[in-house]
Parts: sequence; C-alpha cells; structure tokens
Amino acid sequence: MRLSAIKKVPLISFTIFAALFLAGCVHKTPFQEESYFSSLGREGEFVITVNLEDSGALKDKLLVLLPDDAAVEYITSLTSRLSVSAILPVYQEDGTYSSSELGYYGALEGNISMPLFQTVLCIGNEWKRVVTDSFSYWENTVNGLQIAVPENGIALFSQYGMDEVYKNTYVQRDIFVPLEIADRISDGLIGIYVEKPRYLFSLLEGVIPYTLLISIKSVWITVDSDNDSYSLYGVIETTQKAATTVISLTLKKKYLEKIRKLEEKPENWKESILVDSSEEIIINNMEIDSNELIVLIQTLIDITNQEQ
Repeated sequence: MRLSAIKKVPLISFTIFAALFLAGCVHKTPFQEESYFSSLGREGEFVITVNLEDSGALKDKLLVLLPDDAAVEYITSLTSRLSVSAILPVYQEDGTYSSSELGYYGALEGNISMPLFQTVLCIGNEWKRVVTDSFSYWENTVNGLQIAVPENGIALFSQYGMDEVYKNTYVQRDIFVPLEIADRISDGLIGIYVEKPRYLFSLLEGVIPYTLLISIKSVWITVDSDNDSYSLYGVIETTQKAATTVISLTLKKKYLEKIRKLEEKPENWKESILVDSSEEIIINNMEIDSNELIVLIQTLIDITNQEQ
C-alpha cells in the first residue's frame, strides 16, 4: 500500500465517523424570528428565496443558481432554504446593459453541521481555508466561490467577497426586504423581491414600456404551490398614477390572452390583477403552470449570468 493511501484512510474513517455521529443532530437556521434574506436586496440587486423542501421536481432547476461543485452539492442536500441576491447590470433605454460588475451572494439554511461541513471541505483538493481577524471561510480555487459556516444551521456564500457578506448579512444586518413582505414570501415556494427593477428588464421587455418601468419603486412576488399547480401573489409599487394605470392594463391584457386559450378558466380570474391604490398593483392568485414557472426561473438565471 502506498504511503499516500495509508494517510488517507484515517481521514476518511474520521469523516465517516463524524457523519454517523452528527447524523442524529438536527440543526436549524439561527434566523428563526427574522428571515436571513431580509438583509439582501440592496438597490441594484435581485433577491430570490426558495423553499427547497417543497420544491419537488423544480429543485434541480433552482439549484442551477449555484456552481457545480461536490461540496456545494453535499450542502444543498441538507438545505431547506436557498436565498440568493444577484448583482445585475442596468438595462438602458437604448437596449444595452451597463458595465456594472455581476455577481451573487446569499445563504443556504437547514440541517447544516459546521464541524462536519468543514471536514468535507478539508478533504476537497479544490478548497483552501482563509482566516481573517474575525472569522474564517473557504474559497474554491477553481471557480472562486467562497463559503463560510459561522454556526450550525447556515452557510453563507459569495462570488465576489465573503468579508462584506459576513458583516452586512450576518453580524450587522440592515433590512432591505421589509419584514412584513419577507414573512409573506417565506411562506411560499419561491419569493422574489427587487427594488427599482431596471435590473429585470429582460423579463419585461416588450411588455411594459421603458418610460414606465423606471417608475416602478419595488416588486415582490411569491409563488405558492398546490400539488402541480402554481399561483402568483404580490405587489408592484410605482411612483406615479400613470405608471400604475398603464402597467396594470398591460398585465391584464397579457393575462387575458393566456386565459382565452384555456378550456377552463381559473376561478375569479378577473380579480387576479387589481389596482388597490394610485401607486400599487395587486397580483392575486394569478395561475401559472410548471412550464411557465420553469421559463421564469431560467430567465432569472440567464439574467444573473448576463455577459457584458
């Protein structure tokens, strides 16, 4: 037996022992009262949070948001919630994108053991440990992804810099997703939040004019599921009545085109898009099928990976 093989045996045995020992320990996210993702979503960022426990066949599609890596695959197997904040380029009136730097960060929450996960990373040849004055994290030498497990139940990740993510979303948290909205979308299968969504124009091109899109103050949407059927709920908040009127009429027209093609219309479909005030458009039980949901997810992923 080669010396290298002899050295590997105790390490592998320890990993198996640790896995068996910790298998009976159940860990939960430390953010029980206040959702972790409420600290995501600064202006210029798009937030998506996903209940992976209930995502079923959609789980593989949703996990495309993360890089293909053995350690990442292991930790997602223990994850109940994935929250990502993507830094996106700004869509300009001439159809081009700004040159802002792309990137994403967020957290995985669930039955995550800090010592066990760090053991897994120690074994991986592609991961190196980085120690700072206040915490340590792991960096993938191939794709640059950084992961920190500051305590049981949560793993932070970043594509561009863990120090800022650790301080701003874990230690000194500022709230960007209003807590009442965070509570609502955390109850759904998928939650989306964006402030000043000039960063999501790829989703809305050809549907809402540019001059009105820049009047949108914020958008939040939650996708609720019932077996294989999905429904959208949410609010589009604008800064002017004209934008509210035109955007709501445009969305109603698009939805009506879809409804006319259905053999059986959804119950109360006429109330799916409402104007609650001069500055808010309410999306209420707007039905969406699994194919449409997959297209939506793929579009969001394409935006996240938009090349300059």
